[in-house]
Amino acid sequence: MLPTFATDRDHALASHLMQPCLIRIIDNLRKATENLDWQSEYTQAQHWPEGTTDAQKQQVAELAAQLDQADADTAPDLEQALRQLPTPTPIYHLRLTQGDRVVTLDVWELCFRLCFVNYVPDQPVTVDAGLVEADGEIDWITLDEKAKTLITQALAEATA
Repeated sequence: MLPTFATDRDHALASHLMQPCLIRIIDNLRKATENLDWQSEYTQAQHWPEGTTDAQKQQVAELAAQLDQADADTAPDLEQALRQLPTPTPIYHLRLTQGDRVVTLDVWELCFRLCFVNYVPDQPVTVDAGLVEADGEIDWITLDEKAKTLITQALAEATA
């Protein structure tokens, strides 16, 4: 699920870019689906590390629920207990429905395709340097143009 980075620099740049990539993907999906004659809805699931038991999943759910209600004195202990357990990775999908046809787009994969050069799952990734200006700031125009192109292409393929 999570990419492996080709270099430490790619990891650092991805940390800087992933939130803006997610925002641009979601915004461009919203704009593009407004004009589709498909119904759309977002779904969320969790991907657990391999070997995670049902008991560990239940324990994480219980501790997270307790943490939501915890006071300032109790919260650090609950957070510490959670750090000792496997952590799920959220998975977001856009589900498009038209009659009996249902297609699903993986939002994180779209983000990875936006952020990385020639993204291939399970292969080390390199950040698209064109998304970052020489001073290290995000090139918002390039990011948005690439996101729009990617979403247009992904939706055309999915709904063809």
